[in-house]
Formats: sequence, C-alpha cells, structure tokens
Amino acid sequence: MNTHQGKDPETQFLEGLIELQYEQDVVKDLEQVAKKVPWAKGWPQDTKAFWNAEAFMWGHKIDKEVRTVIADELKELEKGNNLDLGCGSYSYLPSVGFDLSPKMLDFNENCVKKVIGNLEEALPFKTGEFDSVTAIFALNYVQNYLSLLKEIFRVLEEKGIFMMILSVKGVNTWQGQKEVNHFSVEGWNQILAQSGFTVKSYQKQELWFFNCHKGKGY
Repeated sequence: MNTHQGKDPETQFLEGLIELQYEQDVVKDLEQVAKKVPWAKGWPQDTKAFWNAEAFMWGHKIDKEVRTVIADELKELEKGNNLDLGCGSYSYLPSVGFDLSPKMLDFNENCVKKVIGNLEEALPFKTGEFDSVTAIFALNYVQNYLSLLKEIFRVLEEKGIFMMILSVKGVNTWQGQKEVNHFSVEGWNQILAQSGFTVKSYQKQELWFFNCHKGKGY
C-alpha cells in the first residue's frame, strides 16, 4: 500500500480494500490505516467495522445474473410490507431495511425505512407488523439463529411469508471468517419447520431458496 502515502486515511483504506479484493497481501497495512478511520476502527475483527468496509465492495461481489434470479423469485412479495434482515447495501424490493452496518444502509436505495440493529438481539418491531420477511445471505452469520427465527415468526402477520436465500457454494474465504453456522438444506428445512414454518425449499442456479409460510395449509 505504499502508493497510497500522502492520501487521507479513508481514501487509503478504500483503495486498500480494492487491492484486497484482488488477493493482494494488504491486511496488516489496512489494520493500521483502519485505526484512523472512525467507521472502520477495529477492522476486520470488529463485526460492524468489517461489514461497514464490505459495503463499499458489495456491488462487485454478487453477479448481475444472480441478482436477477433473486429478484424474480421475490416478485410475489412486492406489494406487501417487507422487512429485509441483514439487507446490506442492496434490497431486492422496497423494504424496511435492517442491518448492523450504517454504511451498508447508506448505500441501500430500496429501503422505505432504514433501521440499524443486531440480528443477535430481539427485533425492534411490533408483533404481526410485516406481510413478509427476507433474509438473503444472512442466516449463516447469525449465532442465535433459533432466537432470530422465533422473532421472524413473531413479526410476521398471520399468513406471512419468510423467504431465506443462501448460496449453494457457500461464502467466500474472506467473508467466511464471519460465518458462525453452516447447515445442509435438510438441516435448514428441519430447523425452519421446528420454528413453526411450513417450508418449501428449492434450488435455482447456485442458490437455495427456502419459502416459509407462517400459516398452515397454504
């Protein structure tokens, strides 16, 4: 990162993130620069700082083709009041966006409301407040996933839909350092059913979709 000398710390950090994406060995240098950037202090160990940094690169990490597949599968939810958990910098339909990272939310232009919060804690929403809830590439980063699923069930209206999406191939090595659980499709089906949902899971391209209904016999 010697070429970044003379630039302000935030610029140095952002340019270093681009180098990191191309697998250059800049982590130790970035850790030092991050100490001088308010929203990046503690990177990469600090979870909020980690995802704040990821916000700047998020658009380059999900292929346009993959985004199209996800958007098509979520069309049925467009007319309702949707809560997008761990929304990151991009929501696939107008939603109340909920994320740990303020920087992620800053970049998300499809949120009707932005809420900073932790998925490891109780959700700050009313019982039955939402017609649907989406969690895209998020649940594998949640330690207390059973508590979160209970909260999702609570904030959904009586016949609400929870759509969870995960990658078939898993997460990349860099983001994998923050992954705290990894289950098979069968494992997730069982966990979701035990949480009270009626589940239909299916694969499209390299994605697993879990269409979960709160109501029975849909």
